[in-house]
Amino acid sequence: MINITDPVVKRFIENLHKSVERKNKNLSASSYDDYVLENRVIKLFCEEKTLDPRRCADEMNDRYHTNLGNDGIIRILKANRLSYQAKRAELINWAEDTIEAFAKALESHKQKDYDDYMTLRNKVVQTRDDERYKIQERIACLMLYVRHPELDNGTDADSVEKFGNVYMKHLLYEASDFLKNICLKPKNNSKGDKKDSQQEKIELLENMLNRSDMLLKDLQDEFDARIKESHQNDLVEFFSRLNSEKYGCILDTVLSARIGVRQLRKEKVQLPPEIGGLFILIDRLAQFIRDSEINPILKPGSVQNMRFDEIETCDYEGSPFLNTTEVKRVKVLSPGWVYKDKDVQIARPRLKEVVNGQ
Repeated sequence: MINITDPVVKRFIENLHKSVERKNKNLSASSYDDYVLENRVIKLFCEEKTLDPRRCADEMNDRYHTNLGNDGIIRILKANRLSYQAKRAELINWAEDTIEAFAKALESHKQKDYDDYMTLRNKVVQTRDDERYKIQERIACLMLYVRHPELDNGTDADSVEKFGNVYMKHLLYEASDFLKNICLKPKNNSKGDKKDSQQEKIELLENMLNRSDMLLKDLQDEFDARIKESHQNDLVEFFSRLNSEKYGCILDTVLSARIGVRQLRKEKVQLPPEIGGLFILIDRLAQFIRDSEINPILKPGSVQNMRFDEIETCDYEGSPFLNTTEVKRVKVLSPGWVYKDKDVQIARPRLKEVVNGQ
């Protein structure tokens, strides 16, 4: 626990609180509702990184009186590219190490500890597609209040739950500036003068001004991304309905029909010319689905060995798993579908356990 009776730490907490307040004043309720839910889920994983989606849903419902199920947690994780347990653990470990280095520097006031912290803070954690996680600083900010609630003046942790990636990133950078001001202050000169609090305030204001342009640019980028995401959500909703049971699982049907047409052509089966137009229609539907970047997850009709963590994101019919390491042989009844990058799921695969070879 950080010694909050230290006058230097007290000043740090005050500066951090003012930074949180400034950002909180710029928010509207419509902009942060989704962030609150996501951030609370992430905080639970910060508390226990081995948490599985089902237990996370139970904890969310108990602690925050939500009505989430396993699917709801998985959707939140996928939306933030956190669905793979190993990558999620890597990010959580990075955030944990970074915040502990931060706390050490805040307690020691030493430049070496600050430098060690900055080395960790600037480390890039990459997604499975070798891209930088945009959520990286957000997790670190949430971890700060999970591991060191003593730094919360009573309202900051709740306010931070409303922030998205951009505000979290700039909050972490401002906190780093405050820490730098503590750890890199010059030694007393020959007259014994110290850098007074007024000079410190001037430096902090200069840092905030220097960051203002970057904050505006990042907010514009986030706005553009949300517009793009809105279009993506409409597209996902359209294809989700297309593959619902209400409309006869059209994506599955087109894929199955296309495979059948290819097989008939391969076998050179002669069919009446009246149904030739149907083959063309199937090909064009399949092309439309591909052009929309909608792709199957699994090979339909295939038989595969799967672990519990792989089954979790599917609709599974069969005997329950005894533990997380057990492997079952399953048949793919429906391949499931994803949009563009593989974290946006349109339809879950349907699997059935293979018993006695059937």
